[in-house]
Amino acid sequence: MAAGSIACVDIGSSKICTVVANVSDGRIVEVLSVGNATSRGVQKGIVVDIDDATIAIRESLENAEAGAVKVESALVGFCGKHISSTNPMVSADTHRRDHLVTDDAMEESWKKIYDVVFPEDRVKVNVLPRQWALDRVGGIRNPRGMHGFRLDLEAHIVTADFGYMENLLTCLKRAGVNVSLRNCVANPLASGESVLEPEDKERGVILADIGGGTTGIAVYRDGTPWHTSALPVGGRQITNDLAVGLSIPFSAAEELKVRSGTLYPEEMQDTRTEFLSKYNTSPEELSYIIRARVEEILRMIVSKSPYVPNVLVLTGGTADIPGMEQFAREVLGLQVRVGVPTNLPQGGDALNDPAYAAVVGLLLWGAELGAVGERRAEVGGVGGFLAGLRSTLGTIWERRPRISLAGPPPKEG
Repeated sequence: MAAGSIACVDIGSSKICTVVANVSDGRIVEVLSVGNATSRGVQKGIVVDIDDATIAIRESLENAEAGAVKVESALVGFCGKHISSTNPMVSADTHRRDHLVTDDAMEESWKKIYDVVFPEDRVKVNVLPRQWALDRVGGIRNPRGMHGFRLDLEAHIVTADFGYMENLLTCLKRAGVNVSLRNCVANPLASGESVLEPEDKERGVILADIGGGTTGIAVYRDGTPWHTSALPVGGRQITNDLAVGLSIPFSAAEELKVRSGTLYPEEMQDTRTEFLSKYNTSPEELSYIIRARVEEILRMIVSKSPYVPNVLVLTGGTADIPGMEQFAREVLGLQVRVGVPTNLPQGGDALNDPAYAAVVGLLLWGAELGAVGERRAEVGGVGGFLAGLRSTLGTIWERRPRISLAGPPPKEG
């Protein structure tokens, strides 16, 4: 990869998307290329055929490389029902006569967070800070320089199935991408970075990325992720319902859904109704089948969340079905909007679609990660690591970056 450029690979059940972009000082400067490929060997976010998945990933990479530099390493987005999360809290003593909170105490807290033990079949993938507490008084955003006997840190940890992640990394490495667990991001968190505003996260919001085979869920409270999970349902279930209900092939049902699918038949445009006669159906019948499955998915999203704020943001390719916002409001009684990546840089117009929310979020995540890496490299060695850690810890609550990065990388394996 050329200096200043990053690559991101979003591995979904319906498509695999690779994006290469130039970044500088934590910002995306220019999107260089976008490469899409039909996903194979991946079902509901799980690798079921390593050879097919490797071929699909390689095809996406080659399509992206046709207009940019060669992709040798990448940030990878993944999903699947195996994703789960928890919010542990650890404590550290201030260890000073004046009980002043220092960098050392904050670093000790972070090390304890990364030492939290999970079953052998689970691996820590993403570790994000939520809040500090001093002498059991929570809600503190930057305790440095404050006085207290006990310092607590609460973090949001996303875990995944060990076997799945190893299979995914194997596919990527076979496709020629140098990647490890520390380069992987759960898609719901990535999507949240591209379509949510800081105000959404502060007041509380459910982010649902409805993809082809899975629906990733991220719930935010007090400005940070609080719950991350996934459902094994998505747009493919809608397509399958159409195929069964109308007695047509799956490929034809997918084409019908994309070209004419809507939740409100009375609002269907003439250009979309012309395609229905090919499959001997009506707007009312088509919408009836789609509405039934979409309602089920929407109710599952809310029931999956232990905390239900008043705002729901839908993104992902399936969220683009006409009438989705209005229908979700009627079904759930919540404030609903469809999230689309905004403020895209030069060359990013093709990514202005809910289907690309995750990969755009990966770019934002990677840009921030690169900025932290540059701060560490300025010092070098162990000193560089600690400098990067301290720099991030000191700014994480003060400037509220789009993505929070702090502490050592997750342990692999």
